[in-house]
Amino acid sequence: MSTTIKINGMDELLKKINTLEQMDGVKNAMRAAALHVKGKIAEYPPESEANRPGRIPSWYERGWGTKWNLAGGGTGGIKTSETLGRRWTIGKRDNGLTQVIGNNASYGPQVQDERNQAPFHKRRGWKTIQDVAKEETDEVLKFIKDEVEKILERG
Repeated sequence: MSTTIKINGMDELLKKINTLEQMDGVKNAMRAAALHVKGKIAEYPPESEANRPGRIPSWYERGWGTKWNLAGGGTGGIKTSETLGRRWTIGKRDNGLTQVIGNNASYGPQVQDERNQAPFHKRRGWKTIQDVAKEETDEVLKFIKDEVEKILERG
């Protein structure tokens, strides 16, 4: 799963930044922005009837997997959860100027990628990575803008 938030003018900015300390500030801002986005994409929607025993014959228990009621009482199930929300990670490229947010849960694309998202996940409120990227672009740009303003103020 991947999507990109492109920062226009980054190449020109990097040419103007002339000290390692200033560059570290930009890298730290990039990391802070990535942590912010990671927090948003890792949010689960509220539980629904699909996460609780009840009217439906089987349900998905978060952190465990699919469960069902047995005819003789009790429950059966298959432990299939890969804890999607906890698998979001951040890596870096370009010496920290590019931050990469990823997830290796096998079913992640069916839950959070707009090209592969199952319709029932959309109906239950799962945001796609593309939704989060669009929603958080302004906030990401603010992290970078605030750091650039600090650099320019220091001269």
